Amino acid sequence: MAAMGERVELPGVGALVEGRYRVAEKLAAGGMGAVYRATDERTGAAVALKYLHPEIAREREMRRRFRREASILQAVDHPAVVKVHGVGEEDAGLAFMVMELLQGETLYARLERERRLAPDVVAAILEGVAAGLDAVHAHGVLHGDLKPANIFLAEAGGERQVKLVDFGTSKVHGLDRLTRTGEVIGTPIYMPPELLTGDGTIDERIDTYAMGVLAYECLVGEPPFLERHPGKLLFQIVMGQAVPLAEVRPDLSPAIRAVVERAMHPKRDERFATAPPLAAAFRQACDSSPGTT
Repeated sequence: MAAMGERVELPGVGALVEGRYRVAEKLAAGGMGAVYRATDERTGAAVALKYLHPEIAREREMRRRFRREASILQAVDHPAVVKVHGVGEEDAGLAFMVMELLQGETLYARLERERRLAPDVVAAILEGVAAGLDAVHAHGVLHGDLKPANIFLAEAGGERQVKLVDFGTSKVHGLDRLTRTGEVIGTPIYMPPELLTGDGTIDERIDTYAMGVLAYECLVGEPPFLERHPGKLLFQIVMGQAVPLAEVRPDLSPAIRAVVERAMHPKRDERFATAPPLAAAFRQACDSSPGTT
């Protein structure tokens, strides 16, 4: 571990990590860290290296979450969940995961390009998300931060596969605190009232709520809550003051609207209990509502 105050840099192109992974290019970077394409020089396989930002890696709690994310993803072997091959920590304190290299784009990127998606496309995405959630929920883990940037639309050999990524804010049923230094961890706009207020049981329905918000955003082209002031946004979410689907997409069938509105109901007991029934209900609503685009 680097000494306090010593500047630690993420690896550059050409760096050899653990004597095995040759860094080829930086794929993405953000406040939490960076992702690189690399080559496993033992096998010749292309992999992704996900690094935790050095400043964040100094925090013991964040290193613990990073290691647990890797452990979760190694344990869950499912096509709809990104695969992790290993985890490491360099002498300088840099923490990283070795992951499968995905080809394709995030749902966020697709929405940026197309703005909104047809209901049958949304149905296929929800089915993939539900399959991934069902797998992680079976391990007693809640994702806790489902959003377009954490859903990858992968392509391989002509096949398309939805994959859940970024379990850095995942929660183990009944064990996790919801905050870090007094702040909510996650993206509030996709979080249900009970997760924001800390009031009530935290279970699979925090993820089915997020699926409802995702479905709304995919269908409309913008999230259901538009308030930019943090305090007012939280009030809108807790009170369930979403912009009604009937106002922004009057062309959608009542059946489709009903599924989305149930999924993101502010009262936990009114929502779908688990992800697969939600996806199935949305698909059924689409099949009974031909012609909607």
